[in-house]
Amino acid sequence: MDKQTFLTMSPSKRVQEVNKLLLDHDLKEISDLIGIPSSSFSKIMREGDYIYHKADKKYYPFVRSEEERLTNDLSNNSDEVPFFKQHEDTMKKLIKHFENKGLLFLDERIYSRDATYSNKSIRMNNAIYEEFSSFCEEYYPHLKIQHIIAQALCDAMASYKPGRETDKCNL
Repeated sequence: MDKQTFLTMSPSKRVQEVNKLLLDHDLKEISDLIGIPSSSFSKIMREGDYIYHKADKKYYPFVRSEEERLTNDLSNNSDEVPFFKQHEDTMKKLIKHFENKGLLFLDERIYSRDATYSNKSIRMNNAIYEEFSSFCEEYYPHLKIQHIIAQALCDAMASYKPGRETDKCNL
């Protein structure tokens, strides 16, 4: 475990990992392994109200009251906050992409393992196909063009069907 990983862990996860290491190492060895001075290590380990029990060679949560323990468990047992902090820029880019370009949801029949496929040749205007191909490469490079065309057919059936029933294609 490196220093950055150790510092970004939630207190409860950190205690779990250190308790595992305490089976084979003492506190000084663990602080040296991580690369943190032992005094800083002890202070960091007390975050989240954990205390070290020398006889058991283990960290335990310090409980002042039952209500406080429940509140701390709910707030500290989550790895989401460090994850979101670590990936904040990526999340912002993803949200901005969604707001600007939207998402393309494929009908589950398009990628179903039970689907059977056949090759079809169709005549198409070259300019329209090139524009469509560029569109797919720019906005949906992770999808195959055949899947996007299949979704376009589902969308067309749902949009232009008399009565606009969408029972077959999931939009």
